[in-house]
Amino acid sequence: MSREKRPAYFRFFLEACDLISILDVESAGRVIQAVSAYFSDNIEPRDLSKNERTVFNRLGRDVDKSFSDYEAAVTYGKQGADKRHGGRKS
Repeated sequence: MSREKRPAYFRFFLEACDLISILDVESAGRVIQAVSAYFSDNIEPRDLSKNERTVFNRLGRDVDKSFSDYEAAVTYGKQGADKRHGGRKS
């Protein structure tokens, strides 16, 4: 998905901060980098420890939810525009 046609952010809840805080600094950094790569380029990490993978999986669900919400908003926006403008092409 191109960067123009995707969400610009994802929610980073307090629960995520709590999860990251239980990791040591090096592990937390690997998880943050993995989440960044997943959000930016849909790259799944391969080399995370069990604890890092657990935290990544939880944060990855928030990323996935952001994409789902974005796609729904785009779909609803198109439907609303079609209703308002009668499906005309500009």
